[in-house]
Amino acid sequence: EFDFMAHDSAFKDRYLKLQNVRVRFIPTEKKDIRDIWVPLEEVMLYRFWSNIDRYAAPNQRLTIYDMPEKTVNEKYYYSFEYVLTSPNYSSASFATIAIGNGRYYTLIVGADERRWRRYRDQLKVVADSFRLLGI
Repeated sequence: EFDFMAHDSAFKDRYLKLQNVRVRFIPTEKKDIRDIWVPLEEVMLYRFWSNIDRYAAPNQRLTIYDMPEKTVNEKYYYSFEYVLTSPNYSSASFATIAIGNGRYYTLIVGADERRWRRYRDQLKVVADSFRLLGI
């Protein structure tokens, strides 16, 4: 049993307890992620940081790496890697965001810093596999 506040669905690795996948979605009238996310690093950083309180403690510092846009079946996605660092703890994650079916989706897959170094490539496969279905 575990609780991930502010997420609609979450899966935790049963053996590596600090690895997890979380999905959050909220209603939106926007039709495309490009309507609210401009592919400029400063803008994306500001928008993600302004909502970071859902994902991080107040004393954590955010570092974002590489923010590519991709298109799959005429749907647009932004994905990026980020690290949250505090004096005693550090975690890393991939976030994939998209809009479809009247919802704004955020998928986050992450692990603590030690496990991240070992499992990063496998966790990236999970983040890159996120797709919206046309329902």
